[in-house]
Amino acid sequence: MPHRTPDIRNFALVGHGSAGKTATLDALAYVAKVSPRHGSTDDGSSVSDTEPEEQERHQTLTSHIFHFPWQGKYLQFIDTPGHPDFIADAIGAFRAAETVIFTIDCPSGPTFNTRRLWSEADRVKAGRMLLLTKADAENLDLDEILSTIQGTFGDRVVPITLPSSTGAGFDKVLNAMSGDLAEHRETLVERVAESDDELMERFFENGELSDEELATALPAAIASGTVIPLFTICPTSEKGLGEFMDFCASYGPSPMDFHNRFASANPDADEESDDFNIEVEPDSSGDFLGLVFKLVSDPFVGKMSYIRVLRGELCPEEGFTLARTGSHEKLGGLLEVQGKDTGNLDKAVPGTICAVAKVESLQIGDTVCKDGSILHLRPFHYPSSMVAVAVTPKSRQDEQKIGPSLDKLVAEDPTFHVLRDPATGELVVEGLSQMHLDVMFSRLKRRYKVEVETHVPTVPYRETCIAGSDGHHRHKKQSGGKGQFGEVYCRIRPRGRGEGYQFTDKIVGGSIPRQFIPEVDKGVQSVMAKGVIAGFPVVDVEVELYDGKFHDVDSDQLSFQLAGGRAFADAFEKAKPVLLEPIMDLEVHVPSRFTGDISSNLSTHRARMSGIDQDGDDQVIRCTMPLKEARSYQSQLRSITAGEGTFTMKFSHYDPLPANLQQEIVAQRKQENE
Repeated sequence: MPHRTPDIRNFALVGHGSAGKTATLDALAYVAKVSPRHGSTDDGSSVSDTEPEEQERHQTLTSHIFHFPWQGKYLQFIDTPGHPDFIADAIGAFRAAETVIFTIDCPSGPTFNTRRLWSEADRVKAGRMLLLTKADAENLDLDEILSTIQGTFGDRVVPITLPSSTGAGFDKVLNAMSGDLAEHRETLVERVAESDDELMERFFENGELSDEELATALPAAIASGTVIPLFTICPTSEKGLGEFMDFCASYGPSPMDFHNRFASANPDADEESDDFNIEVEPDSSGDFLGLVFKLVSDPFVGKMSYIRVLRGELCPEEGFTLARTGSHEKLGGLLEVQGKDTGNLDKAVPGTICAVAKVESLQIGDTVCKDGSILHLRPFHYPSSMVAVAVTPKSRQDEQKIGPSLDKLVAEDPTFHVLRDPATGELVVEGLSQMHLDVMFSRLKRRYKVEVETHVPTVPYRETCIAGSDGHHRHKKQSGGKGQFGEVYCRIRPRGRGEGYQFTDKIVGGSIPRQFIPEVDKGVQSVMAKGVIAGFPVVDVEVELYDGKFHDVDSDQLSFQLAGGRAFADAFEKAKPVLLEPIMDLEVHVPSRFTGDISSNLSTHRARMSGIDQDGDDQVIRCTMPLKEARSYQSQLRSITAGEGTFTMKFSHYDPLPANLQQEIVAQRKQENE
């Protein structure tokens, strides 16, 4: 049975590892009578962490969707991974929810990953709430904890429930909505009044807002970010959970309170474009519009696509149009999701999170809409990959399976990439950390029965020269009958970085017939593609063909291809050849207390710093670093920052490799080819 849009509440539950996020979800499922027992990740009974990889590691690695009935309202929670390497699911959940709930444990306070997720919530302009856990820990200073939180996230943070005492004395919560915490209730009223000009006038006139005015205005104030409610809970003892759920049902923003979703009629609009100027109102009578925010591929069930309905109604018999392709997609039915279980759904109204099965064309971030009413929602933004490994199947029988199987995992996680390196021919997979890749390889083995072997990817070096030189080769072959003959004289010169290859014909007097000159060029390019000193492509050189000889009978196309290529190799080896290595632009994000250690460590990776910026309590260090070093940097960064540091990188340019490293690589490549 579909629910009324005003009664729906959508929450994305996030937090750093071990903050008690999934413990909170398990407790909520129990107190809402959705689960017959209070589950736990420790003993594998959690209703949320149900994948084998999650149970093995005792942590959430993918998002899980639940709905809880409470006080006549329909509360939908998306439990997201706490580990930063699985942030893709959190980013998708932010787009499906009106409110992001941040779980913070009292002993740790706001961590780097919490602040990072906060920035992602800023990006989508989501409303926010805070959950304080582990208030029963000993030796806590609650005032200092609240001061730190408000110093980090601003004075918009208003405590709604606080513990009666910290440590073992925590036996109940005090509730600002029930007459306790008078000072915080006053602050709440002031913040709500600030969210609306008319309310502010009445507040100034009366010095107070009525309970009815507060109840009416508070959901919109949360959705707009004017108020960030804070609650204290204890998931294990279930203290504070009822008060929290009461608040979510009574004051949590519904889709009707959220006015920060916009679409574009332009299919090519990028994330920052001003073309997203069509507000998407949650109107049931409007044309259907939905967002695909999560995918799961299963070898038995097939592809399961999770859709948040934003406008109009989705009926399975009508299907929808995929905006990216313009194609109409038929549906076999709609599914309501409860953790790992599903049930049939007759139709979905604005605010509903539902799933459709076996629609193979859908991708994460796709906009789906009514036929003939195509709009495009803002694309998702994901961090770039930080680690890469080359993979080969353990069994030759899996050579045909590995590509399609990896593609299915890529479809689930936009931070996981697979590519075939055109320079080395290696199959390379990229992710946010080694742990991220290990989990993906575990899924690959469990779901698709494909095991892989990994090794460090070959760095795509390039060869070039820094001096000019002449080259010559005579190709002559006689084996009875028609032979082969071609002789080429050429000279090469270096070109500027990125200027590419240039072939110049300076033949005069017909020393090489015109029909054979393109064959010389073809032979040169063939050798350039294979490399001369280390087997890497040659770039940025000019080749001048200035003389040669031919034979009336024995000369042919192949003869001049071979002669041209070998003459080029002869010249290149005498032109002071060098290896070029790819240089990456890095932005390293770390808590400020690690700046000195990180700056010192960067020099050991041949990095060159270009600037440091302050970002709240964090530092953003900009530098360049060779790709070879960058591929191993992630593990050291995590080690130095206790897992809190991250970086993004993108290709910048090629630079000459230091001579000592070039000698090592040339020697290694020659040994491999012997």
